[in-house]
Amino acid sequence: MTASSESNDRLDRIEATLEKLATDLGQMREEQDRGRKWEDRTWDVIKWVGGISAALSISAAIALVGLVIRLSLGN
Repeated sequence: MTASSESNDRLDRIEATLEKLATDLGQMREEQDRGRKWEDRTWDVIKWVGGISAALSISAAIALVGLVIRLSLGN
């Protein structure tokens, strides 16, 4: 082999490695984007459930106050 053919082989290997690296980085970026979407959805559900829980606890507190007033007036 001549020096130029060895150099060309080395450049071909470097090019192939860089192409594979670019492909792997693209796949990793897609997986991160999917993960972020699921994380955002999870937080949306947590906020939704938290809102329902807050509403239920306020309703329960109002009902309890009403019950206490009713029982104290009834005696």
